[in-house]
Amino acid sequence: MAKDNSLTRIGVFYDGNYFLHVSNYYSFSHERKSRLSIEGLHHFIRKQVSKEEGVDERLCQIVDAHYFRGRLTAFEAKEKGQTLYYDRLFDDILSSEGVTTHYLPLKSKQGGGKQEKGIDVWLALEAFEQAFYKRFSVLVLVAGDGDYVPLIRKLNA
Repeated sequence: MAKDNSLTRIGVFYDGNYFLHVSNYYSFSHERKSRLSIEGLHHFIRKQVSKEEGVDERLCQIVDAHYFRGRLTAFEAKEKGQTLYYDRLFDDILSSEGVTTHYLPLKSKQGGGKQEKGIDVWLALEAFEQAFYKRFSVLVLVAGDGDYVPLIRKLNA
C-alpha cells in the first residue's frame, strides 16, 4: 500500500440510458432477475480504485456521483399510460445513495418516437467542470460507447 494517507477523491458519472439498459438486462433477461445495486457498484468502484491506485480502501471515497438521462415529461408519460412510480422509485434509490440526478426532456425524432438530445454533452461538461473544481483523484465514467472519448482525453491532458 502507498504511504500517503490522503483521501483518494472519486467522482462517478453515469450515462443513465446505458445504466438503465444494463440494469434492465439483469432484471429481465439474466438468471439473477435482479437490478444492479448502486450501493454494490459504489463499493466495487472504491475497491477497484484502491487496487489500481495502491491505496487503502478506507481512503478511497466517492465524493460526488451524478446520473444523467433523458426522460419523458410527466404529461407525456401520463398520455402514454405509463406510471411514474418506477421512475420515482429509482430516483429515491439514487438519492439515498447520494447520486445527483440530471434530466433533460426527450426530443421527438423524425419518423416518430423520442430520443435523448444533449445529455451526453451535459454529462461531459459537468464531469470536466467537477473534476477541475472538486479536484477528483479519480473520475469513473459508467458508459458504454465512445461518445466520451474527447472528455477522457481532455481530463488526461
